[in-house]
Amino acid sequence: MSDVKQRIQFLVNPTSGVNQSRKALLADIAKEVLDASRFTWEVSFSESSEHMRELSQNAAAAGVDIIVAVGGDGTVNQVVKGMYGSDAVLAIIPAGSGNGLAHHLHIPADIAAALKIVNLGKIKSVDTCSINDELFVSIAGVGFDALVAKKFAVSKRRGFLSYLGIVTNEYTYYRPRKYKLNIDGQVYRREALFVSFANTNQFGYNTIIAPDAKIDDGLIDVCIMKKVPLILAPGIVGLLLTRKIDSSNYIEIIKAKEVSFTRRKNRVVNVDGEPVKLNKDIIVRVNPASLKVIVP
Repeated sequence: MSDVKQRIQFLVNPTSGVNQSRKALLADIAKEVLDASRFTWEVSFSESSEHMRELSQNAAAAGVDIIVAVGGDGTVNQVVKGMYGSDAVLAIIPAGSGNGLAHHLHIPADIAAALKIVNLGKIKSVDTCSINDELFVSIAGVGFDALVAKKFAVSKRRGFLSYLGIVTNEYTYYRPRKYKLNIDGQVYRREALFVSFANTNQFGYNTIIAPDAKIDDGLIDVCIMKKVPLILAPGIVGLLLTRKIDSSNYIEIIKAKEVSFTRRKNRVVNVDGEPVKLNKDIIVRVNPASLKVIVP
């Protein structure tokens, strides 16, 4: 049996989420929970999303075995972009606002509980996806959810209430757009509030947009949502929170390997909860079994 210890690099986004003080305790909790006979570890704090990607890239290049993203979906996205294509394994300590990927993988928000999962070291190969040249792990989308991502990114407040406030303020005035979607060679013409490309089942906050989405099936769940009359909106929110949105006539979900379409102009796209401006021609693809991640 090898006595070489596995190297762990914690990459912390110090500004993500609503409870930032917990992250300061990370090193102390790691000393208590992680098996020091098997692991050595270091903790680094990022200064920006670009810096997070650079830290991850450097850790992967240095042969670090496990890279732990401490933050939300945007943090995980940058960490994955940095380590993509390497032999490093991703682990997650959810410390963001929505934590969609962590919820999907059943990774607890408690730091000690999440570290125990790292200790156990159960590895799963999962899909990633690309929207044009942008990699995403959980969900990407155009239309209303991209607008919400754009507004949320500049909001001074984090958390679900801030997110909900933006949705409520923008919804009434948002006009649905027409889309001509080429989904695995078949054309769909739809008017939609948004179109989401789901590798996992949710936006975050346990709002389940794609109840049957699997992260290891080689497919994207294309979620085409019509605009719901305001009077029916609370019912739709209820369906999102109870994993039953696919029972509504206002949504259509199509499983696909590749989707392409053209928008009227360059606009912002939601990429794992972060707004990214892309050109008007969009292509979404699955990268099957392209990432190794530690799961419960």
